[in-house]
Amino acid sequence: MCGKNGQGKTNLLEALYVCATGRSFRNAKPSEMLRFGTTGGRVRALVTRQGVRHSIEVELSEHRRTMRVDDRKLSHMSSLLRLVNVVAFFPDDLRIAKGSPENRRRFLDRAVANYQPKLVDASLAYGQAMRSRNSLLRANKNPDLMQIAAYDEQLVAHGEVIHRCREEGLAAMSRRAASQFDTIMPRLEPLTLLLESGVTESGDDFAASFREALKRSFSRDRKNGRTTVGPHRADLCMSIGERDARIFASQGQQRAIVLALKLAEVICLRDELGIAPILLLDDVSSELDAERTDMLFGALAKVGSQLLVSTTGAVELPLPEETQILEVEAGVVREKPKARC
Repeated sequence: MCGKNGQGKTNLLEALYVCATGRSFRNAKPSEMLRFGTTGGRVRALVTRQGVRHSIEVELSEHRRTMRVDDRKLSHMSSLLRLVNVVAFFPDDLRIAKGSPENRRRFLDRAVANYQPKLVDASLAYGQAMRSRNSLLRANKNPDLMQIAAYDEQLVAHGEVIHRCREEGLAAMSRRAASQFDTIMPRLEPLTLLLESGVTESGDDFAASFREALKRSFSRDRKNGRTTVGPHRADLCMSIGERDARIFASQGQQRAIVLALKLAEVICLRDELGIAPILLLDDVSSELDAERTDMLFGALAKVGSQLLVSTTGAVELPLPEETQILEVEAGVVREKPKARC
């Protein structure tokens, strides 16, 4: 998809991502995905998985989203992940290396959820329990301890699922990420990934450690009006050799780390599911030099995925001759059968 900035290329990729996951890659609310001045909208897609064609529809209103597959309403977003898997690569992903812990948590959770759908349901339930606990902490200086204990148990139960999914996903991804990083930056020390759980001194029994941490932090939580320990405080620690990449990595090394993580995500998903995911790339050539752009597209070509790319055309991309070219202008998409961007 080619076109000038502000013509709707990213909107089209976002629509595809919403159909595949039920959510925006921007982490936007339903109201933020609607056209200005409207109160609702609908996105539809047709997908083929293992020779069977399915229709997906996501209906958006200002405060909610409703999903249907083959005209049947879905009660859990995780059901979509059993039908279609997407990996997205957007310029903002380059913030993973030196951005906030939230950026790294979001990357890890999206990567793992594709083949561990239970992570999605656990995260939604965890978030709901935490919001209820936080409301109770803010509403009363002396909250009902039985209610706090009930919310604590919900956090522990759902938090353990989240933590285990992250651990297993990172174990599968780490080796592949290190290999890709060595290909991109062969003269550097190895890339190491480590999960910081968000719970101090969390050993083999994460549930017991988390439960105890919630008890210890209660006075602080009550004072701050929010829950200060748990998987929502986790971080993905990245090191090059013995140096913390979050602090010491150069801009080039940051980009190499993100490329390695994204390629590892794609390869891991293909290996785990036996099916290559759909890849969405939004103008990534604007943030990568020619060498890394060629390396990225060369590596993705080996995976065998369907690839949807947006570009302004300022940089010629190393795409196959049979690539379908679409021109996007003012939200209108037209095919350019024999042209290049």
